[in-house]
Amino acid sequence: MPEESAARSHTGPPRRQLSLPLVRRAHLTPYVALLKEIGAPVNRYLQRAKLPMQDSPATEYMSNRAYFEFVGIAAREEGIRDLGYRACMQVGRKRLSNELVARMEQSPTLYEALKAFCQGVRKDATHIRMGLVEEPDRVLYWQHSAPEAGSIGWDISEQLVTSIVVDVVRLFAGPQWCPRWIRSPECMEHLPRASMYGGGDRLVIPVPRTILHLPPLAVRAGFRSTTLPLSQPDDLPDALREILKGYLRNGQASLELAAEIVGTSTRTLQRQLKNSGTSYSRVLDQARYEVAARLLTEPHNQAIDVAYASGYSDPSNFSRAFRRMAGVSPSRYRSYVAGVK
Repeated sequence: MPEESAARSHTGPPRRQLSLPLVRRAHLTPYVALLKEIGAPVNRYLQRAKLPMQDSPATEYMSNRAYFEFVGIAAREEGIRDLGYRACMQVGRKRLSNELVARMEQSPTLYEALKAFCQGVRKDATHIRMGLVEEPDRVLYWQHSAPEAGSIGWDISEQLVTSIVVDVVRLFAGPQWCPRWIRSPECMEHLPRASMYGGGDRLVIPVPRTILHLPPLAVRAGFRSTTLPLSQPDDLPDALREILKGYLRNGQASLELAAEIVGTSTRTLQRQLKNSGTSYSRVLDQARYEVAARLLTEPHNQAIDVAYASGYSDPSNFSRAFRRMAGVSPSRYRSYVAGVK
């Protein structure tokens, strides 16, 4: 009908949805610090990338395209192809938001920290596509290239993400840890024990399953205090986690009980835990995992007894929950701890 033809002519084909990927301005900080140190004209590079001057708050966002343009201009003009790694290697995970850093550092295992990184980094940079691929003997961290980055911008993005992921793994596996292979040639100078692999439009970093269950180095060294006063908000998650371990076997570790122990309301307890970068369910999961991990190191403990002692009435639920934390099954964890690879 004529009216229908007119309507189609007026509306036309559907238009492509516009998008504006963002990244927190704090991501510029390590670049600016390095460039200032070598006497580079930072303000000129900011102007060329159409970015505000340096006095803008770090919590503000900037466009992803302008961010990559700035680091690309700086890398070309200063002749520093490994600008991303050099700017971030001393900062590592600290370049991320305080909330995300706290969540990773408080993770009971490396596996949990890597998952927290993948889940939380999107708040810092909305354009990033990343995840973990499960393989029998390892997990692969991957990140897709951003179309607007350009070749230099993507190289630098690879470098900075590599520096962060390596830093996170070393928090659990030790300062000498190095991936077996890496794609970015600019990172080879800084990770000499890694082999190169070629091709592709994504960054991939392999992490072996034999280290996914490791707790933070500070915990293994006995630095965690178990007698901290509950009146200190920063110490609340650690102290509460230790106390809850005694209530797991009888299934009494409820939020209401925890609030009664602390001497406050459930709402206040939840708010204080959130301010510390965690939640009650997360603290409870960590308490259960730590009890189970300790009991599994003792060969005479049966898996079903470990499940009950950790607060699970169903052994299959225990096995799934343990794997979510450790990246390995309870039996495989026991083998790793016993030195059976």
